[in-house]
Amino acid sequence: MVRIAMAVLAAAMFGFAIPASAQTAPTAAKDAPAAAAKSEAKAPPKAKDRCQDGEPSEVATYKISKGETLEKAINEPLDGKTGDADKGLGWMAHRRLGNCLACHKISKVLAMAEKTPSIKVTALNGKTSSMPLGIHGEIGPPLDGVANRYTEGELRMLVVDPKTAFPDTIMPAFHKNSGFTRVHPDCQGLAIFNAQQVEDVVAFLKTLK
Repeated sequence: MVRIAMAVLAAAMFGFAIPASAQTAPTAAKDAPAAAAKSEAKAPPKAKDRCQDGEPSEVATYKISKGETLEKAINEPLDGKTGDADKGLGWMAHRRLGNCLACHKISKVLAMAEKTPSIKVTALNGKTSSMPLGIHGEIGPPLDGVANRYTEGELRMLVVDPKTAFPDTIMPAFHKNSGFTRVHPDCQGLAIFNAQQVEDVVAFLKTLK
């Protein structure tokens, strides 16, 4: 701006014509921040990178009771919901939700995958995705016979918040929306499953005898 002012002064002293750009540049520079702010205000909201599947912000109120094999259990279905085992498998296979197969081998599901390699899952936001059934990890214990090892209430507790039974587990709490550290901004205040999804997963786990 100093150079422009000097050029204008020199032109006035020696009778030179003043370029239009030199006359308008200070005004344009002055208006630039306001124009940028206006453009930013009109920009559409950034699309979510995470938690794009209708994850719930509310969690159910439940009573924790003493378990038989584990110290704690949730004996009553969350919000009185009735689980659907077929949907439960879908939530477990969904790689952005339960993703249980990434860590747990389930022989029953591997057998299913020989005839049906994938399962279609419709998330809470209405988006349908196809998820593989034949790729299983071994980080966690196999889930074969899990219904014989734990009661229904204990299975529910393990899905809602497994750290109540195994404090050092890396398994996430699926029905909890607070008390976490380093949460991605898109996922703050959200749980992975709602009450119905928890009951669906428990219903499927009960078939693993």
